[in-house]
Amino acid sequence: MDKAGTFCCLPVPEPGDAMVMDEKVKESFVLDTTSATCSYNAHYKDHPKFWCRGYFRDYCTIIAFTPNSTDRVALRDTGSQLIITVSCLTKEDAGWYWCGIQRAFARDDMDSTELVVTDSTGGLASDLWSGKGLSGNKTRSCKASRVVHKVDRSRMSILIICILITGLGAIFIISHLSKRRRSQRSRRGKILARSQKTSQASFVIPTPLTSH
Repeated sequence: MDKAGTFCCLPVPEPGDAMVMDEKVKESFVLDTTSATCSYNAHYKDHPKFWCRGYFRDYCTIIAFTPNSTDRVALRDTGSQLIITVSCLTKEDAGWYWCGIQRAFARDDMDSTELVVTDSTGGLASDLWSGKGLSGNKTRSCKASRVVHKVDRSRMSILIICILITGLGAIFIISHLSKRRRSQRSRRGKILARSQKTSQASFVIPTPLTSH
């Protein structure tokens, strides 16, 4: 590994291997930033690549497809390698991960690694994973990122609440107007019925009396 924390001697895919993970076990620390590199056969440079999580390859949950990224996971496809960078690690991030190549008429080619995340800082594991120990800048940036995400979630919650209140208000108004219209129709019907009865009574011709 060089001074920048990148892997100098990555495995080269064999002719029968489409995707090869750089290491089978990776170690890192809470709040650290880590990266994994998957080398693949150049034949698949134009195929979509993905990063997913789960012990079983056929049931892992896809986190991101190239060229898309998430708030903490960035994917970069160089044409021969898929480089995955994960920032602001937490202990919940520990587990099995897969890098893969999506193929239309064949099973996706994938390779895995296990990520171990600990609370400790410094040491060989940190050097292997990111080349740096935990720093105050990383702590502040991760906290700031979490604050931004919390604010975004709060705004989304407020927006959802406003939409619900608006929807309930609209339903109430529509229901009230519907009841009012039904009431007006009912009153009009009663008035019409009364007027019809009155008009019928006024046109009754009295039967003439006959004398015997």
